[in-house]
Amino acid sequence: VILFSDILTPLPAMGVDFDISEGGKIKIQPVRTREDSAELKRIDVETACPFVGKALNDLRREVGNSATVLGFVAMPFTLASYVVEGQTGL
Repeated sequence: VILFSDILTPLPAMGVDFDISEGGKIKIQPVRTREDSAELKRIDVETACPFVGKALNDLRREVGNSATVLGFVAMPFTLASYVVEGQTGL
């Protein structure tokens, strides 16, 4: 069992705003300077994204030990590149 959560899930808790247009294009407030990065908030994932842990726990209860449960939310390098570029794709 694999749970994929949107990679942008942690951004609001970090203080990074983003918009998704009607066409699906994502625009992120870029973080490019030392001052910008100083504004980022360190997050506690259990408080910032509790629904991810809850979903994983619910899945574990559902499947018991009959299946492996994996959860993916955001990879630091990918998330950082999106934030620096101000978008998810070029």
